[in-house]
Amino acid sequence: MNRSSRAVSTLLGAIVVSVLAFAGTVQAQTVGTVVKDIVDVAGKQVPLPPGDFTVLAVDSVSARIKKSGTETERLDLGPVRLVVLGQIKDGRIANVVQIGANLIPYHDGWGMTEDCTRSDLYAAVTQYKSGWDVSCLYLKPQAINGETAAPGGEAMAQFARTSNASVSNFWLVAGLRIANRRDVIDVQYHVDPSSLGVTASAAEAASWAPAVIEQHPSRLAVVKDLAAWAGLMAEPLDQGLNHRLTATSFPDMRNAAAVAPDEARRAAQMASLDKLRDAKAIDDAEYQRQMAIIAASATAVAAGDWTYAQVAGWKAFTYRVVVTTINAGIDYMFIGRPFAAGVLVILQVVVNTTKFFFHEMMWQEMLGIGPLQRDGPNIIEFGRIITASSG
Repeated sequence: MNRSSRAVSTLLGAIVVSVLAFAGTVQAQTVGTVVKDIVDVAGKQVPLPPGDFTVLAVDSVSARIKKSGTETERLDLGPVRLVVLGQIKDGRIANVVQIGANLIPYHDGWGMTEDCTRSDLYAAVTQYKSGWDVSCLYLKPQAINGETAAPGGEAMAQFARTSNASVSNFWLVAGLRIANRRDVIDVQYHVDPSSLGVTASAAEAASWAPAVIEQHPSRLAVVKDLAAWAGLMAEPLDQGLNHRLTATSFPDMRNAAAVAPDEARRAAQMASLDKLRDAKAIDDAEYQRQMAIIAASATAVAAGDWTYAQVAGWKAFTYRVVVTTINAGIDYMFIGRPFAAGVLVILQVVVNTTKFFFHEMMWQEMLGIGPLQRDGPNIIEFGRIITASSG
């Protein structure tokens, strides 16, 4: 065997050892394990609602991509780890969490879930989206019938039978997808509305429809609580994608709409500081200094109460006023006639805007877009068979 062959064999051996070691780590999450607050799936952290959850199923599935109506297997996407967890409250299955996360990094992005692009749900919000990086969430009702399977499938049904717990045939689903160029976490939190104080069944599904939910205040309050809670989970899930989640517990879904996002964020920062101090990573002086900064930020927000969009809008407006005034003054100095200077400024605004537009078009159409750029992410769904579509 020559030197290059030995090098290749050594490299392949190292890769195999690494994969086996990683597989052993993720296999540690086995059926029957009870977890709380955070669950680790394929080396990624996923936040959970308060309380104990039981791991009901752990599986791996292959991936398929759908183009032009034809599905083909995509082995290069690698296996995806699927984990199902269940929680019992007051003799009922209160929450079922279904998590999908890639086992092997894929270097061309994982894209969005189709539900994040729909307009017929309670909510579908994209926090950011590019060719690879995605953060989106959606909220929808789910009635269990002949066409829609119960969350968790047979694993959840077996868990309910073993625990002598009742199972709802109507759920609210909060879904979150966090993805970057290499990795993805896709989470569906299935919630029995009864656990949030409002009974529901598939027979009443019509009154939970997004088009009429505002006519039912008590049900709308539950939907708002779940939407607010899902919004609070987006940032921790983003941190968990890189296994950097610092929070150790998360708020309850009930009355989550009453929690201001800024207050929740500051509470998480304070909890992180407490953890750093307890671990002796920072001394008391630094702890007090950082706590003072957090408190000062709360005061500044309360005093100003400006959103990012408001700041950006006013800055753009004042910038345009300043630039136009300066240009008009310069034109008047050279021309000496106010009317002609004003016309010239208007022409400059129109011409510069047009030049900018065609300059962008030149880069996109004439020079072309490189293989490392993409206008939008793929659409990839997680389930027993994962389907993806791309243009």
